[in-house]
Amino acid sequence: MRMNIKKEISENNIIILIIPNKKYPVVLEDTVKALASAYSKLCYTSLNKPYDKLLDEFKKSNIDAGKFFFIDCVSEKISTGKNVLYVSSPRALTELNITMNKLLDTGDIQLTIFDSLSTLLAYEGSMTVIKFLHSIISAFRTYGSRCIFTCMKDDVNADTIKDLKMFADKLIEVE
Repeated sequence: MRMNIKKEISENNIIILIIPNKKYPVVLEDTVKALASAYSKLCYTSLNKPYDKLLDEFKKSNIDAGKFFFIDCVSEKISTGKNVLYVSSPRALTELNITMNKLLDTGDIQLTIFDSLSTLLAYEGSMTVIKFLHSIISAFRTYGSRCIFTCMKDDVNADTIKDLKMFADKLIEVE
């Protein structure tokens, strides 16, 4: 990965990472690895993979899952774990917002990786996603926590990117 994500997140509290579709899995894994080496208390919010699958992927990639708290919006409590909260669906934005706020309220989360805005855009219109993003980013700022939102490049148009830029400290388009 050409960018130094640890440096970027140390200088910008809220980052939106636009990743080419073909590179998405590799860039996401590299990002998670880099951030897990820099932070001890992270949250991984998944709108497209269940908690159990994430644990398997972290193990295969030698990422310490013990540093993470997970929010699973996919499996609807199919699995169990002490470091996971479940949201009924990626469409349940109010429930997701409440869950994220509860977690941030603990003061234990230094950084959240939000995977992904693409999934939200598949379920909701861009204005709904923008409103949700504004609300959740406000919470991150209030709690003094950092967040990286990921999105596949093919899932956003120029107007949506302009709207996203308004709320983030930095928007990074990976090449």
